[in-house]
Amino acid sequence: MSRHAARERALGTLFQMDINDVPVEDASAYTHLIHEESQKSSGYDEAYYQQLLTLVLGNRQQLDSVIDQLSKDWEIDRMPGVDRNILRLSLCEMLYEVDVPPAVAINEAVELAKSYSSSESRKFINGVLSNALKLLPELKKNHPSLNV
Repeated sequence: MSRHAARERALGTLFQMDINDVPVEDASAYTHLIHEESQKSSGYDEAYYQQLLTLVLGNRQQLDSVIDQLSKDWEIDRMPGVDRNILRLSLCEMLYEVDVPPAVAINEAVELAKSYSSSESRKFINGVLSNALKLLPELKKNHPSLNV
């Protein structure tokens, strides 16, 4: 089962929640429907999808604070919604997932940006996450708790 596909679904759900201000259940149902209709329904890791949603939603304030700190001249609420949620997902994996190497989290974020955002966004996302990687021990120390 694919974690990449789980990340894609989590991104879709988070984006729907963020842009349309809908509850997680509605956003999740819509995301699943879209993926089923587009033939992308097979092979995703449902447990990982749920885990990502739980972690991002439970730690959103902390994640947004870190993103604000690392993104020069860009406040998180002024970023494109896709970019903001790609950063949340990847940073979540970097800070809270013990079995996902940070380089994998960054690479996955760049791949998601390639599929769902612009070339400028890819560069921006890579830059923010590269800065996070440099500060990762300090960030983990300052954000040790998981709100699950």
